[in-house]
Amino acid sequence: MIQCFFLAFTDFGIPASIGGQYKVIAIELYTQILGASPSFEKGAVVALFMLIPSVLSIAILWYVARFNIRYDSVENIDLPSSKIKDRVLAVLSSVILFCLLMVFAVIFIIPWIKTWPYQMQFSTETVSKVLESANLMRVYKNSLIVAVLTAIFGTLITYFSALLCERSGLFRIGKFSIQSSALVTNTVPGMVVGIAYLMMLSGSAIANTIFIIVISNIIHYFATPYLMSKNALAKMNLGWETTASLLGDSWFTTLRRIVIPNSFFTLIEVASFYFISAMVTISAVIFISGAKTMVLTTKIVELQHFARFDEIFILSLMILLTNICALILFAIIRHIHSRRLYGTPKAKDGTLVAPTTT
Repeated sequence: MIQCFFLAFTDFGIPASIGGQYKVIAIELYTQILGASPSFEKGAVVALFMLIPSVLSIAILWYVARFNIRYDSVENIDLPSSKIKDRVLAVLSSVILFCLLMVFAVIFIIPWIKTWPYQMQFSTETVSKVLESANLMRVYKNSLIVAVLTAIFGTLITYFSALLCERSGLFRIGKFSIQSSALVTNTVPGMVVGIAYLMMLSGSAIANTIFIIVISNIIHYFATPYLMSKNALAKMNLGWETTASLLGDSWFTTLRRIVIPNSFFTLIEVASFYFISAMVTISAVIFISGAKTMVLTTKIVELQHFARFDEIFILSLMILLTNICALILFAIIRHIHSRRLYGTPKAKDGTLVAPTTT
């Protein structure tokens, strides 16, 4: 409930696209910083107001964390089966899913229309024009570079932070600092992060570069990958490091031989999360991307001002297809690793069965 309220309060992309004249605080912040008459002082004040629910969220989350329970044993409970109930819920879920997909179906239709909604004839002119545009292809290349670098360095940073908290003897203050950082980044709005980097690093060597966007994405989305890694490491046997040290292995050797291989699937999930988030994010990068470092999402906002919706839908489709291809690639990597790790066992009659994991 806290996260839903917070994301709705600070969202920029949806109000900017379909909000019309209805203004929210995120739109006001964008107008003050990048409007016709920019005012960084007023923008900083608006950013402070956006931090109010962030502070409240942190306080509430710290309080709620007191009620977390760690189960010492797990019991398997079989839910009672009901064919009628299952079929009714299946139909209801299918109807909801169909309605959701129909909204996004327009993304696949409009790029092949000559001039939406005036000339509804089929045409490949718009798609060809976008694919032949060197500027748009450069923006797409920037998005891919940002997403790949964010996935690589974000995975390394979050996993190492989780290792320090769960599988090391780091002093209590250090662990508290990492946990607090994850909690803060989970509640600070992306637009505030972008403005902070804009004002703090303006005129520095990394201003208007790909690296500042990558750093911003890693910090902005740090909380979820960190918690994924932390929970995965917490479920592992705490005696592995002790046993390995008794056998003469160092902590780093234990990580390389035991801990990291058993965390491979989590690492893939973290990389997937960072890649997709970097491809679709808009709130933070809109303030720190320049003319040469513009990504697809910021290009879409620019095209929206010129009402070039045909190109907007094609760029949106490129983002969607890229993320789908990335998910397929990550799934293939997981499958290959699973085959290497567990093999493909055979039943007594010689038929192949699915590998099981523990």
